[in-house]
Amino acid sequence: MLILSLETSLEIVSCALWDSEGKILRSELKTYAYQTLAQRLPILVNSALESAEVNLKEVDLIAVSLGPGSFTSVRVGLAFAKGLSMALGKPIIGVRALEALALSAIADEKSLIVALYPSRPSRPMEVYAAFFRTREGSLVREVGEFACDFSLLMSQLRERNEERIVLIGTLPSGAKNLLANWSDKKELLSPLTHHLPSASTVAQRAWQIWLERQESDDPISLSPLYVLPSSAEMRFGLTVSFKV
Repeated sequence: MLILSLETSLEIVSCALWDSEGKILRSELKTYAYQTLAQRLPILVNSALESAEVNLKEVDLIAVSLGPGSFTSVRVGLAFAKGLSMALGKPIIGVRALEALALSAIADEKSLIVALYPSRPSRPMEVYAAFFRTREGSLVREVGEFACDFSLLMSQLRERNEERIVLIGTLPSGAKNLLANWSDKKELLSPLTHHLPSASTVAQRAWQIWLERQESDDPISLSPLYVLPSSAEMRFGLTVSFKV
């Protein structure tokens, strides 16, 4: 199955072509698209298709990240993916960005996987996070997506019973001091390099979901995953809905 995947949760967006037969990444392109995503996304998709030497009609499945992340970017990516799904008559699978990110973690079944990345520039220590475990080779979500200050996240982790905690993702800029003061008996493994959600891992997670249920998401009702209110909601007290 050839999967075309989009990841648009953050300022760095990506498009990938991933082949489930042999689990081969045919192409993956990334670009910075802050406030220009609507213009750049069609070009990015066309470039990824050309790089993979694939025709759009050869795609079997559309995969798209649902966030959390930038309110506008998630909506633009999802609307574009829905349009492709309906125009081509192809199934679509929505993927939680933190689940896709957690796939990159190396952890045994006794470990807690914590996927995280910064939430918004106005609060530099705030992160989106979710907790996962692996069971019989499959990723299992233990605690769904939430946003909190990194110091509060560290406090939560100290109360956990797992002996090993694996952080995967991107830490906020002030995290080093808190990690240096980690005195708990638990082993805490933090990422040596930044990891952000990518279209390639979104495609892999979409393939796993497809194998589990053999059914497409409804392209009409599929919605973004928002953990925090949008800027308009916070500023004006509005409630913003999403319809395509």
